[in-house]
Amino acid sequence: MSKEEKPFYKQYPITAPRFWHGLRCGDYIKLLAKNKFAVHPSRWYVAFTISYFSVLNSIIGGIQSLIYGKKVARHELPAPPIFIVGHWRSGTTFLHDLISLDDNFTYPNTLQCFLPNQFLVTGKLFLKLDKLLIPEKRPQDNVTTSFRKPQEDEFAIFNMGHRSPYLRMAFPNGELVDNDYLTLENLSEDEIRKWQDVLIKFVKMVSYQQPSKPVVLKSPPHIGRIKFLAEAFPGAKFIHISRDPYSLIPSTVRLWQSLDYIQGFNRPRYDKSWLYNYIGDTFEALYHAFERQRQEIDTTDLIDVRYEDLVSDTPTVIRSIYERLDLGDFDTSIAEPLAKYLESQKDYKVNKHELPAELEEMIEKRCLPHLEKYGYQSRR
Repeated sequence: MSKEEKPFYKQYPITAPRFWHGLRCGDYIKLLAKNKFAVHPSRWYVAFTISYFSVLNSIIGGIQSLIYGKKVARHELPAPPIFIVGHWRSGTTFLHDLISLDDNFTYPNTLQCFLPNQFLVTGKLFLKLDKLLIPEKRPQDNVTTSFRKPQEDEFAIFNMGHRSPYLRMAFPNGELVDNDYLTLENLSEDEIRKWQDVLIKFVKMVSYQQPSKPVVLKSPPHIGRIKFLAEAFPGAKFIHISRDPYSLIPSTVRLWQSLDYIQGFNRPRYDKSWLYNYIGDTFEALYHAFERQRQEIDTTDLIDVRYEDLVSDTPTVIRSIYERLDLGDFDTSIAEPLAKYLESQKDYKVNKHELPAELEEMIEKRCLPHLEKYGYQSRR
């Protein structure tokens, strides 16, 4: 089979970084041991490179803690963070990229999220190697990648040794991992506090490098955690983005197919019915939690936007976000860089997805009821 005929996710370079390259040695060994070291032969090379990199993470992480630990702990955030929340493939990355154009803000970049245990020490070096180490585009869509681009902080959380549902991707044929961390609602107070402490530490590390700028973050699971984010960061702002489920869910199928294949230490063997059910369960869990928890958030600190509106009239939607959340003056802060960015992206093409009958039925039964309030209707 030629390269052109291969599934898109099988064309990902074997030498490219994986999510697990940021783990420290002890955390990496625990991950492998928990899954009985069930590494497929085709992944031995990846497992080996992560092994020696985990040792570097441990050593440099110790140095980073020694040099910066107390400084980061003493650092005060200049303002509460801004969180972009939404289901996977709802446009959170696009919106994160847009808000991050405002030079008055800072954000976690890919390097910081993938290498949280050492970026304060080695960050400048890895940024110079950006084009050599990072593929030009993400495997699940046509979005360009770079160590410098905004990234979701969930990667930092598990690379710092904490629990995360993303660890499921390491061994996708195993049982679900840390699913209670999707919403945090079923955890003990101590477990919640530990999770919050890890995130606070990471946000402070990011802010430490740009100490006068508020931090803008995004991570899809955060849509089910807004109550706990608001507790950790009093006064935090939230931007919720929704998307037509007939586009959202097929795109999510593509996302997990690609990431499970690329990031997994074994090859995914689950069938599509399992994947559809997993996506449906996760969607319902997150939106149930979001609707419950948003009742505890000040209405002036949360705004709902639709992906379709953002794409069709980007400046108007961004202006509404700035005015509702009091993020600053749109015209002087972001209007010009936003116009330039949109011009550079005018040729971007969204992937088209198939909609099997089984998946359409799942969307109708499990997703639409949660999204009707945001203006999405059944196609039937």
